[in-house]
Amino acid sequence: MFKFNHNFLDRDSLSRTDPVAIKNRLASTKSKLILFNNRYQVLMQPDGLHLTNAKHLANIPDSKQWIYLGHSEFDPDEPWFCARVNDSEFELSHHQQWHDLRLSLPSITEPTASIVAYAKALLYWHSQHKHCGKCGAKAEVHMSGHERHCPACDHTMYPRTDPAIIIAVTYNEQLLLARQASWPKARYSVLAGFVEPGESFEHAAIREVKEESGLDIHFPKYFASQPWPFPCSIMIGFLAEAKHQNLALLDQELEHAVWVSPENIGSLLSNGELKLPTYGSISHALIEHWANTHQLNLSRWIDN
Repeated sequence: MFKFNHNFLDRDSLSRTDPVAIKNRLASTKSKLILFNNRYQVLMQPDGLHLTNAKHLANIPDSKQWIYLGHSEFDPDEPWFCARVNDSEFELSHHQQWHDLRLSLPSITEPTASIVAYAKALLYWHSQHKHCGKCGAKAEVHMSGHERHCPACDHTMYPRTDPAIIIAVTYNEQLLLARQASWPKARYSVLAGFVEPGESFEHAAIREVKEESGLDIHFPKYFASQPWPFPCSIMIGFLAEAKHQNLALLDQELEHAVWVSPENIGSLLSNGELKLPTYGSISHALIEHWANTHQLNLSRWIDN
């Protein structure tokens, strides 16, 4: 239904602490290496992700810097790794280029896109946790890239992902869409926000809708979730019906919010007054779900 939900890797967590197993995987002729640079751009080639046997890459980074992602569920002898390099020191061949991951998504098909998202989130976490959060000493990489450990105070840090709710709010047949001032012109989406400590996903949805739009909603219903590697979130999707239609942008996070209907969304999309989130995102899937309940085919008006 959307990107990043099709990871076909066996994460093989038991091998992370087995140096012999990791050594054998590094030596595999079927190993795959996903490379990002220091700006989190991914290595691409004209027909998509640059994905080849790691041994065939020129100027390859030291394998000690590689993170073990797991192996293919279909072939245990096909291990996958990721690494981050300094693009000023990495020599590109004539067909290789660094590309922004978000802009490259249409060129990266599933299930590979899900593995790339997994890799990017792990690499970002490492960049933000080079030092111990408890004593400040430099932390070491353990568990083949799935832990950082402080040798000074024995504190262990684990990869984190930030939960955020995203919710399609309706009132009768209408759908609420909103935009932030920093977004591209006419870009609208459903409401979203991060979960706060001590808060359930459902109550985070209720709070976010109230803060951003002034609306009270009936208890939200779970829709689906999506890992979102920008930088390392998990989006938890909900559907909810508003108790009233009176909008009030209370926390000033939104520039504008509007109710759209099955009758007017087509014309708004056609004349450019409304642009939807990228196809493959859970935000787009939520809007598409609403459209489908009203027998609307959004592809008639958009080309994502």
